[in-house]
Amino acid sequence: MFIPESIRIGSCDYEVEFTGNGLVANRKECYARIDYDNHLIEINSKLGDKQQRELSFLHEMFHAIAKERGLEFEDEELIVDELAKGLHQVIRDNQEMFVDRPYPINSKEEINV
Repeated sequence: MFIPESIRIGSCDYEVEFTGNGLVANRKECYARIDYDNHLIEINSKLGDKQQRELSFLHEMFHAIAKERGLEFEDEELIVDELAKGLHQVIRDNQEMFVDRPYPINSKEEINV
């Protein structure tokens, strides 16, 4: 999975930055955090491996989607974390699905993968 330098969520463009400085939330170091006011997703490059960074990016992306869509959850961290893990698994298991290519003109034709 490729983590982009920016991502548009709703009407907002969020910059994505990797930082070697520790990210702190609720007085503990975290994998990533989102700044809604400055439209910034920061990913801690000191913690975890590539898969953890991907998962952390998706986690923060789901926070942004919830905010942009006005969704409120009783336990947002749990919901966002489970959605991020689920989407990460789908992406890893079905990478060919995320490659842009034309669809066949006739809907009965098979799509060659």
